Formats: sequence, structure tokens, C-alpha cells
Amino acid sequence: KQWYQRRVRALDVESEEGQRLMKAQSANAGALKIQEMEKTDQYFSALEKFENNEEKLMQLKEIKVTVYMCKVCNTATSRLQDKCRTEGHPVKKGPAVKRFFRCRGCSNRTDVVGLPYPDHHCGKCGKSAWERCSMYHEKKGPKLESERLILRGEDVEVNERIK
Repeated sequence: KQWYQRRVRALDVESEEGQRLMKAQSANAGALKIQEMEKTDQYFSALEKFENNEEKLMQLKEIKVTVYMCKVCNTATSRLQDKCRTEGHPVKKGPAVKRFFRCRGCSNRTDVVGLPYPDHHCGKCGKSAWERCSMYHEKKGPKLESERLILRGEDVEVNERIK
């Protein structure tokens, strides 16, 4: 350890040897860059797959499903209900189309199986104004400070700079 400290203290950074040591790179620098590039490629390819799935779901407004129709309860559901199974109700299995809707009043979402439009009112606002929407429900996160709209009267920083 002492010889190292003496050598470092005696080394002049402005000399040729000092400049050569300052410019020296690791023998594995290229491998490190390759590994970092592979990690970023993996990261962005996963994001790309996620975006492709989102786009596919945004285009889906209806899907084909298997429904179970109970003749006693007079219901059609996407899975067999426990009540119908335990009580031995006659159930018919068949294909149907599941459609997705959004309330125009409050943007509440619902889906219907086997019907062209929902036959019920909105659970939030009570309106019956439904519009078709995609299967994908976009998640809205908190807005960033840069995305918030500030009215001119409240924009203190700009007003102080002008003065």
C-alpha cells in the first residue's frame, strides 16, 4: 500500500505518463456498453409489447364469450352461478357477444352479454345514455406539475419576472 501511495503522490498529471493514465480505459468497457444496450433494448421491447396490447384492447368493442343461461333464474352469466349449480337448475350453455359501454353523463362503464345495448340505467347518475366504448379502460394517474393549467391571474412567477 505504501508503494502505491508514493507512486500516486509522485505522479504528475501533466506529464506524459499522467496523461496516458488519465486516458486509459478498462479492457471491459466495450462489454459494459453492450450489456447496457441490451438492458435498454429489453426495457423498451417490453414497453413496446405493452403498448401493442393496449392498442389491441382499444380496438376491441365486443368479444365472443360462452354464457350459461339459467331457465329458472332467467339470467345469462359468463360463468355458472353457485346457486344454480347447488339447486340443480336447468342450465343451457351457449355462445354470445359481450359488448362494452360508457355512460355519457358520468363515464361509468358497463358491459352486456347477448344484448345490443344495456337494458338498465347507470348506477352512478341514473341516466340511460350509453355509448359504445372499447374494452380497454385507460387509467388516469395524477397530473404532473407541468401538465396543470394555471390561469394568468394566478401565475405569480411570470408576473414577478415582468416587474
